[in-house]
Amino acid sequence: MVVFRPLAVVAVVAAALCDLIATTFAAPIYHTSAVPALRSYQGHQLVQLQIPDDSKTGEILKLLQDEFDVWDVQPSHIDFRLPAGVELDFASIPALAESKIHVVHDNIQSLIDADRASRLPLDPLLPRQADSPATVDWFGDYHQLDEIVQWYQNLTATYPNLVTFLPSIGKTVEGRDIFAATITGANTTGATKPQFFFQGLVHAREWISGSTVQWLSNQLVQGYAADPSLLDSTEFIFVPVVNPDGYDYTWTTDRLWRKNRALPSGVDLNRNYDDHWGQGGSSPDPTSDTYMGPSAASEPETQAVSAFFLSFPNLVGAIDFHSYSQLVLRPYGWTFAPAPDETLNKQAGDGIAATILSVNQMQYVSEPSTDLYPTSGTSTDFWYTQRRIYSFCIELRPNMTGQGFLLDRTQIVPTSQEIWSSVLWWVGFVKGNPLPVPPL
Repeated sequence: MVVFRPLAVVAVVAAALCDLIATTFAAPIYHTSAVPALRSYQGHQLVQLQIPDDSKTGEILKLLQDEFDVWDVQPSHIDFRLPAGVELDFASIPALAESKIHVVHDNIQSLIDADRASRLPLDPLLPRQADSPATVDWFGDYHQLDEIVQWYQNLTATYPNLVTFLPSIGKTVEGRDIFAATITGANTTGATKPQFFFQGLVHAREWISGSTVQWLSNQLVQGYAADPSLLDSTEFIFVPVVNPDGYDYTWTTDRLWRKNRALPSGVDLNRNYDDHWGQGGSSPDPTSDTYMGPSAASEPETQAVSAFFLSFPNLVGAIDFHSYSQLVLRPYGWTFAPAPDETLNKQAGDGIAATILSVNQMQYVSEPSTDLYPTSGTSTDFWYTQRRIYSFCIELRPNMTGQGFLLDRTQIVPTSQEIWSSVLWWVGFVKGNPLPVPPL
């Protein structure tokens, strides 16, 4: 195994210095209380390692992912965060000898600063926008955990015949509730309704995934009066914030935090599902961003969401929203062998990507998860193995704009619009092309 020895000491020193730096920012929108300082990423760069031979991408990823915070992986490049003060010297590493480094953004902290500065506090006497779940203004910005919970509660109060709010399907490591919601019409054709499962914010820093789930929820209830047929014939299940502890932490302490908040340094919940756990594409190192945990489904979040998923008997499709890379990923992640339903899965994934393209001309790539890189213990493999359903991970915007996980709030609406259209297409496809019922 190659160790980046020249980088290790420098990286530790740089990280320690960053933890000592505290900067006060403008208050986030809808809050007027004092704002805690976030971890500083002053001088950290977003860099792109350009790989001329894509057959080496997997090998290079293994070299990088335990040493650096990897943001994006494509066959031709890997993007990662380079801490301040760290100098790269790849001359002694044969796999990296022909690769080139391109600086995408020279100071990640400036992205965080600009993002927070845009959230000017409102008059405290004005009503919170969460009181109006249908307002377009809600989707003009990202929102903190308590606001998202309140928004779903208000959505339920506004549409009591359509929305059921579930205040807790389980607890997190830090004792927070994981909430959920179901949306379906009161009328039924008499047949058993097919069920579709959606979740977001498994990885805390991927804020656009949560906003997209909220948009889907809002569109379903908003469209019912004009056309009740979809909800009268279908049930939709949402877990909008799978990782409440981590998500709250991105607002209070570290905007780029990914994992849950298990001691000592968190677990990657999307490497912790009880499906081929620890069989590649995850790390046994607790400091790694892809740390798989001490055992399969060790985390209370994974246990709660898995049990909630399995409680629905008529599931036919599920999507886990992430960011970023603009990808539509299908099973499997743990093996290069094709899934038994590869033909239909590919048709579904390709159709999702084509529908997205038709809305805003935004290119998404449809592929098996292992074509990106191997992963194990993921939600999508767990869903597919347990229930033999259409199971996708959609990596949302951006592709490569220099923003990475700090996608500008002006991108919330267009991102959500293209996903809404693709989900509508996908639901119709799934209903018309059911997968075999017998388990794998």
